[in-house]
This record gives sequence, C-alpha cells and structure tokens, in this order.
Amino acid sequence: MRPAQARYVIGARMRELREAAGVPLTRAAAESGWDKGHLSRVERGHTKPSRELIEWYDDSFGANQALVNQLTELDAAVRAGRDMSQRDLRRHVQPVLLGGSVPIDHHPDDRAELVGETVPDGTQVRRDELFEKTWVIRNSGERPWCNRWLTRQGVPGTPGRLRSPTRAPVPDATPGDIVTVTMTLQAPPQVGASTAYFKLTDEAGRLYYPGLESPPIYCTILTVYDL
Repeated sequence: MRPAQARYVIGARMRELREAAGVPLTRAAAESGWDKGHLSRVERGHTKPSRELIEWYDDSFGANQALVNQLTELDAAVRAGRDMSQRDLRRHVQPVLLGGSVPIDHHPDDRAELVGETVPDGTQVRRDELFEKTWVIRNSGERPWCNRWLTRQGVPGTPGRLRSPTRAPVPDATPGDIVTVTMTLQAPPQVGASTAYFKLTDEAGRLYYPGLESPPIYCTILTVYDL
C-alpha cells in the first residue's frame, strides 16, 4: 500500500464517523482546536492525521479505538509495500519485463467493484470467536482476471488484532463476471472495534490497483464479551 492510499482510507473513515455523529466540520474544528482547513485536508486524504487527532475522533465520535487500530494497520501496510518494493530492487526485477511493484498483467483498464458482503461493518462478535466473511466482487473493467488473490494488508498475526489468513484465492473472471471470496476470520481477545484490510494482488502480493481509485476491501467488527 502507498502512503497516499493510507491517507485516503483513514481520512474517509474519519469523515464517515463525524458525519454519522451529525457534527459539522466547523463544530469539529471549534471543539477539537484543529483548524477547519486542516480537518478538511485530512478527511479528503491530502494530509496524514496526527495520532492526537485520530484519538480525538475516536473519543468524540464513539469509535472505541477503531481509528487508532486502522491507522496502525495502514502504517503496517505502507511499510510492507515499501519492503516489497525494496525486495524487487534487490532481486533486479525489471518493471517493464516483470511487472516491478505491480503484477505483470497490470493494466489501466482493469477494475474491481465490491457489490455485496456478509458481516456488515459494526457486527458484534464474541471474543476469539471464528466467523466467516464473504465479499462479492465484480470484474467491472475490460481485462480478464487470472490467478488473483485477496491479500491481507499489514500483519495478520499481530496480537490484539482481527486475525485472518494471509490471503484467499479469487476465482478467475472475465469482464462483467461476479465472483465470491470467502474467508474465515477470528475476533481478537480484547473488546472494541477492529478492522482488517485486504487488496487484490497477484501471487507475489503485488497490488493490481495501486492508486486512490481503489481503496482496500475491509472487515470491521465490534468485539464484545457476550451476545
């Protein structure tokens, strides 16, 4: 994941939380002490938020540390993307011939669209409980899909985070086809909100959609003691 992607995702989530709470941007600026223009740039993904601002949104809009967890996940995904690029360089991968930091069959006319999912955002799940998440994805571009994967961004095994496999296979699809990807995840032992992010990649983990037009597919749950 690139830094610009991470800024876009966390900014969009911050805006969603603020708007869901019915708080105008002007009021958020007055109550937080941050400039309205700065908050606007953060929510649009132009500026990375500080940890203090993330914590203020968490506390003010009842996110129960969800934003802090997301920021940590996204920072890890950015570092993983940098590490992957460095590995490509060390192996002398030539971008023109082998795809470089994007897959060999990467093409600008390739598109993916999330059209449905199970386990809606905010679903309550018991601590450590296993559950099944399904995403329904349409090949909305002009290129066929072959040997693709839905790959976790960040570190799946980090203690206290929503746990998942590293990746799951995506069925091959021609343009217009709709495919289903199912994955078994496990709630963390701690109560509160947690999120796992995934992107479509090749077998080596290289992103098919590195730009802002395709934010990650994700799963957000609220872990509780009991239902």
